Amino acid sequence: MSNSKWLAELKTVLQVAKARLDVREKKKTEQVAKERYAIADHVRNNKTPRARIAVEHIVREDYKIEAMDRLQAYIDTLLMRLQLIKDRPKNGAVDPAVEQPLANILWAAPFLAQDIPEMIQITNMFKKHFGIEYVSMCEQNKLEMVDVDLLRCLSCNHIPKLLVEKYVIEICRSQNVPFEPDPTVMAQDEFWNIGQRYVQAPPPPPLPTVQTSYDEKRPPPGGFGGNGGGGGGGARLDYPNAPAYENPPPNYSTTQPKYPQFNAGPSMPHPCAPPPPPPAGPRLGFAVDTPPQVPFHDPFPAVPRVPMMPPAGQDNSNENDGFDDLARRFEELRKRK
Repeated sequence: MSNSKWLAELKTVLQVAKARLDVREKKKTEQVAKERYAIADHVRNNKTPRARIAVEHIVREDYKIEAMDRLQAYIDTLLMRLQLIKDRPKNGAVDPAVEQPLANILWAAPFLAQDIPEMIQITNMFKKHFGIEYVSMCEQNKLEMVDVDLLRCLSCNHIPKLLVEKYVIEICRSQNVPFEPDPTVMAQDEFWNIGQRYVQAPPPPPLPTVQTSYDEKRPPPGGFGGNGGGGGGGARLDYPNAPAYENPPPNYSTTQPKYPQFNAGPSMPHPCAPPPPPPAGPRLGFAVDTPPQVPFHDPFPAVPRVPMMPPAGQDNSNENDGFDDLARRFEELRKRK
């Protein structure tokens, strides 16, 4: 088989394996989601041991789903670097750029051969190209180039009980199902122990309170010194005496000073005496209380009086004489014309 034909066949097989990995990953994710509801029902029906067994299967499926996702990334890397596989040097050494993804795919192929049959076909093709010895070294991880997370996901033989218990707690919390975890298993969790110590810690002792009696006599106004008289048995607070001054402060007069009064203008008149009360007879109409009206008083000085015209009965002979003289002169002028 020529090198280019082998490379084209490898590219096709890698693409089919990638597509099948994607389909299987989605299908397993849906199955795990459905099984979570069944586990919540087991806990609700008081079948906790059966729920823990089902959770172990879910944990393994989650590990396998994570491994499939990582293998898809390694297959994408090989598809982008196929030219480096084709241009292999004459001494048969593998290019370092494809060595790590190739080692991870060859190591994970036996674990996923049941779900992805193309993984066996990829292994056989690399045996013909790189040799059986190199492929067997990758399958046994003698090169120590397999990803640690991929090793954890596919080579997990025993599921820790603490992880199973945490899965059950999270599933019950998401489904609103009450669940009490096993304290002997959860004791392995450091954070859970810290939380339990906080929850189970005894409450702090109450603070001492000072009880005062309201039946005690009030202290004298002169000072607050000394212990008071009898009471209802309660404690009494001692107040310090007021400080005494050698020279007391001076006493200031409270009388207001008298200021001079200036006559800046006419002063307003004093209000008049109140009007007499109304008669005691019946009142008609609405009973409206109106305030008493104060007569207006002009504060300005009086205006001087102007002499009046003489009455009509007085003698006006001087005025009549002047009028007759004027009429006579007017007649003389008209005759001259």
